[in-house]
Amino acid sequence: MGKGLARSLRYLLSLALLLLAQGVAADEPAPVTLAPTRAVLLLISGSEASQALSQQRPAGIDASSKAETELLRECANDESQHISRSFLLAFITQGWRVLLHPVAVSVHDELLKYARVSDATASGDYYQGGESSARAPLTSRISCLRFMRLAGDSDNSDVALDFVAGVRLDTSRDAIRLRPLRLFISQGGAKSANGHYSVAIAVRSSAVWRDEFAGHEGQIFEDTVTTESVDLKSGSFLKYYPTDAGSGTRVPIVPISFGADRTRDFGRAEFGVRVAEIGTPPATLKLLADMLPDPNEKVSQLLIAAALAGLP
Repeated sequence: MGKGLARSLRYLLSLALLLLAQGVAADEPAPVTLAPTRAVLLLISGSEASQALSQQRPAGIDASSKAETELLRECANDESQHISRSFLLAFITQGWRVLLHPVAVSVHDELLKYARVSDATASGDYYQGGESSARAPLTSRISCLRFMRLAGDSDNSDVALDFVAGVRLDTSRDAIRLRPLRLFISQGGAKSANGHYSVAIAVRSSAVWRDEFAGHEGQIFEDTVTTESVDLKSGSFLKYYPTDAGSGTRVPIVPISFGADRTRDFGRAEFGVRVAEIGTPPATLKLLADMLPDPNEKVSQLLIAAALAGLP
């Protein structure tokens, strides 16, 4: 064993003994929670795409760029524009029940500082009203979702993470074409030892609807639309995704209630976006975590190992 590694192990064992001396009961569960983030989700209709995408636009995004113009076209859904006002990583555990429980809990709490999950929801009528006939072709009123994680606590805070996803009906109109369109990150939501982050983003939808005889409530879809390895050490991260007809994933459409008035907007649904950000923990912290056995909750260890393996 090298002298450097031996010194590191002696240091970590000393730290373990110090934490054990704090007197935490070995059989007491240690519930943990993630610090809240401030996030907003906008449901973007085609006619309001220009206004929705321009408000609080991050400084690192060029509004006149070709990619941004293509994004606006996609969210506008071929409608004329006018100004109007209108992972994943489950760290919800009961604590690590390990032989060195107090040390494991302390390490777990420290690792949580390097992970953050942000979530936001919004509700609206998905379909655009028009013809009253049930045979009339469906038209999606909501074309895009925009998720923003704010850097501060006020509404005027800078946008630290900005994600736009398309939720238009597929060309066949029997499914929603769910696809990421743009991801911008200027500031990580969690700590990172080197500015690297693993990011995963999921989009979901649920609704309440009725058939001829009964009412129903349930989830329509939930899908992880993108995962990215992000380096913020040298500056902001900006990526545009393909918008061709075959990109993204086909997911179920919003159910239509029996007897719905189709002359008005209809198909009420709730949409949600969840973003998990995992920063790189220091090597010392990872080594200490590796030293602690966890025979009872191997899945938790596997999740962390997978997350760390995905980092550059």
